[in-house]
Amino acid sequence: MTRLIAVRLLWYAGIAVVAIMALALNTQFSVAVLLSAIAIYIPLSVLCLPLMAWLCWSRGLRPTVQGLAPAWPAWLAGALGIALVASYHVLADLDLAECGFLLMLVAGDLWLVRREATQFFTLAPALPS
Repeated sequence: MTRLIAVRLLWYAGIAVVAIMALALNTQFSVAVLLSAIAIYIPLSVLCLPLMAWLCWSRGLRPTVQGLAPAWPAWLAGALGIALVASYHVLADLDLAECGFLLMLVAGDLWLVRREATQFFTLAPALPS
């Protein structure tokens, strides 16, 4: 369980480093896009943790499932996020860039949830019904 928490805390520390770099760069793109996307992402991520715990608990009541959850949602969110951030240079729309960066953060979170769920089910025994 400590490995699950440590990786999640490292992810949040990495996001904090990105926020500090956005403040240090002092450009309109970095402050307007990165900090507002992070401000949206952190409550979204923290509020979704109880939902993830409930899903893991309800899945634990069923027979165990082998293997990792599908990776396509994380890949889709990441690819769409990169495309939106890249479109900023063509369209010069800060809202698109903010959505793109937010989608890249969500993609990283989906990868973490996928890994956490797999570790949770392999380490924790099935709960009695």
